[in-house]
Amino acid sequence: MFSRVFRHLFGAYAALPFLVILSTHHSCSATKNTSNYCAPSSCGNIHNISYPFRLNTDPKGCGNKYYELACENNVRPTLYLDMEKYYVQAINYSDFTIQLVNAAVQKDDCFSIPHHSFTEEMLRSASGNYYYQTNWPESSVLTFLCCKNQMRLNHTDYIMDTSSCKNGSGTAYSSSSSSSISSPSCVDMEGHSYVMIDGDIINDVPDLCRIDLIYSVPKNMRNMSYTDVHDILVYGFELSWFYFCCYYSTENRCNLDEATVKNHYCFIDYTESYCTYCIMIMHTIFALFYIVMLQNCLVSVYVVLRVYFIF
Repeated sequence: MFSRVFRHLFGAYAALPFLVILSTHHSCSATKNTSNYCAPSSCGNIHNISYPFRLNTDPKGCGNKYYELACENNVRPTLYLDMEKYYVQAINYSDFTIQLVNAAVQKDDCFSIPHHSFTEEMLRSASGNYYYQTNWPESSVLTFLCCKNQMRLNHTDYIMDTSSCKNGSGTAYSSSSSSSISSPSCVDMEGHSYVMIDGDIINDVPDLCRIDLIYSVPKNMRNMSYTDVHDILVYGFELSWFYFCCYYSTENRCNLDEATVKNHYCFIDYTESYCTYCIMIMHTIFALFYIVMLQNCLVSVYVVLRVYFIF
């Protein structure tokens, strides 16, 4: 009799932990699904627009809404960052970068400069959840100035004269005359245009100068000409979306390989912590099972002994 009770108790309870293990394994494994759900889109010279990017004409559920692109005139992919329009030059899925150029900048017109400021700090505050990051080994902050008076530049190495700028027709505008329109930040007004490289906007901006634009570029611009500055603006810059794929895409739709996931602790906020939570619950359930089993076994032994001695 005792053996039948023993087998009954252990047979019933022993199966439950294995069910818990199987369900836990299924839950943890499901977070590493590597499938993609939508066919790539195309716009202009970008032929493989896929997760996390999407076109605004793609079906609902394709890509991520924070990486939505428009296709201007059906030929030019565009992206808006903090309400500013950028043209997409390239998307590199192997290193998780997107190359952007401000839509206001034109290759053959050095008068064309961005309409709004852009810095790494502004990008971080605008993106909120860090959907894009800069990954520049070196950089410079350009401060475009429009000054009432012409300044002498022989005393500083961080303020650049923009008088070498030529517009689309090839006409040079010199800042040597107070009646001229200097290029590029003093367009439509009288003044002298300069670019301060990595200066302190509090202490280094000369008197009677107005800051028109602050712009970060992915290159050290010291000891260069304004033509070099504009060439950098024309090239644009690259932003990375790697950390979104690493920390916010638990289904791994970016198809990160196992080494990358391990080396960067990807999905730790979701997958690994969730699986650890599952294991903790499993251990707790195990302990409860064995406590109940022990109590039932003791009760059964007591009942058997009592029956044996009474009868």
